[in-house]
Amino acid sequence: MTFSYSKEWNLTGYTSIENPFILEYLPEADGIAVKVYVYGLFLAGNSNDISLETFANDLKITTEEVIDCFNYWEEFGLVCITSKDPFSIQYLPVKSGYTRRRKNTEKYSGFSSAVQALITTRMISTSEFSEYFNIMDVYSIKPEAMLMIIKYCIDKKGDTINYRYISKVAKDFGARGITTVAKVEKELENYILNTAEIEKILTALQVKRQPDIEDLNLLNKWTKELDFELENILFVAKKLKKSSMKKLDEYLIDLYSTKSFSKEEIEHHIAKKEYAYNLALKVTKALSLYFGVLDTVVDNYVSKWIDLGFLEDSLLFVANHSFKMGKNTLQDMDDLVNNLYSKGLISLTAITDHFVKISENDNFIKSLLNLLSISRRPTDWDRNNLKTWREWNFSDEMILEAGRLSVGKSNPFAYMNSILGNWKNKEVFSPNMINSAPTFTQKAVNDNVLEKINAKYQMLRTDAELKAKENLEFALSNKAFSDIYYEINGLEKDLAFAEVKNDKPLIKKLEDRKKILVEKQKELLASMDLKLESLSPVYRCKKCNDTGSINGERCDCFYEVLSEIV
Repeated sequence: MTFSYSKEWNLTGYTSIENPFILEYLPEADGIAVKVYVYGLFLAGNSNDISLETFANDLKITTEEVIDCFNYWEEFGLVCITSKDPFSIQYLPVKSGYTRRRKNTEKYSGFSSAVQALITTRMISTSEFSEYFNIMDVYSIKPEAMLMIIKYCIDKKGDTINYRYISKVAKDFGARGITTVAKVEKELENYILNTAEIEKILTALQVKRQPDIEDLNLLNKWTKELDFELENILFVAKKLKKSSMKKLDEYLIDLYSTKSFSKEEIEHHIAKKEYAYNLALKVTKALSLYFGVLDTVVDNYVSKWIDLGFLEDSLLFVANHSFKMGKNTLQDMDDLVNNLYSKGLISLTAITDHFVKISENDNFIKSLLNLLSISRRPTDWDRNNLKTWREWNFSDEMILEAGRLSVGKSNPFAYMNSILGNWKNKEVFSPNMINSAPTFTQKAVNDNVLEKINAKYQMLRTDAELKAKENLEFALSNKAFSDIYYEINGLEKDLAFAEVKNDKPLIKKLEDRKKILVEKQKELLASMDLKLESLSPVYRCKKCNDTGSINGERCDCFYEVLSEIV
């Protein structure tokens, strides 16, 4: 909240109160308005910048009273409200704005006297009169109609009523075009006719107060706009006992959105709401989460899951599973529920069978990893491989057999894919067919040649491994490369765990980081006249020019090439 002088004010050079203000304006203003004007003038003269709340506290009045007083002085042309947020005031020279105000006051002089006669327990301030004048001017409400509105408010709330309530009711009347005596009378008659109905609703809500116009507006909204019958409104109100008209309005709007109008439809809606709330409480407890208010949980998650067809037992099973997997946020569970739904897994039996199958598959993958001397948990990549192999019609026995043949390979799963792919093409689907199936190893001319081939292969393998080891040691002597190398190793472990948790955002983040590091790694190796391939034992087939790991994948002509070398 800032105060400052206008250029015109600064030119006068005055920082004191001008005599015209004291002679013309002060007698007509109430004490609070004068106090606000003088204190603001003092702050402007001293270039002070304080908040609206501090200003009000200094004068021991409310912020609303401060704003009302400055609105009052603005009408006289003594100040200008330059901003409402933050609230800022600019003081103007004292001019003859009083005449315009006096005309407005004289215009409603009879009205002012009548209002003061209605409210006998206090003197009505100029700011309060100003509010009434403005409402009548803005909404074109006749003075006689405004008096009827004020009298109605006093009858309802007593003559100690706050004028802000009168202002609110008058603005509501004005906004709805109720501006003449005839229209106000009709509105009040309608209110009186509906008072009994409103009283029934308040009683059902266990609200102990008299009906008012705002209640009539709500009743009209419910019966005419939303098309609810009074009987059903009362039915809902009784269900919401110890509530309020506002809460009842919100609930009826909710019912309207679901097209629940009859008693039966409402009962179903309420039962569904209660079921959803109780289920939300159980689900959040299973996930070890706490929410003070469950409305958002119900609206954004539980109700949607129920609409998908999931029952309580299914959702609680999924919640417990999510918690055990470390995915205990509502979004994690929502992702899992949607995934299950996409697979048509909704009933508890279907879901438990699904997870049992996953568990059995993971146990099989663990046994395969142990066979291959790989120390990690099963990942989605492993599961997809297993799914593919089984779709190729391989039994678990055959998959394990391929695993045994892949022991010791640098990339055993890739090697297993090669073996199983070769078997599939040659229709080898049982263990007793493995030895009789033609393979590339039989391209060797005789056992003597095969022995030489194997010996040559072992020599090449040893040489390649030694060369790769030397290259790696040399590269690791570069600290920049060493840091990247070990960071990539750490990323590989993090990726494995991220895949286990199916944490897609984390997987993407780690893969993006790995790509950046690999590019930097290549740049550093190039500066050392090395390549990534230099760090692994590799061969290049002289026949087909294929490149692969000496411990892993090999082309079909590998042994044939070695036989030529031998």
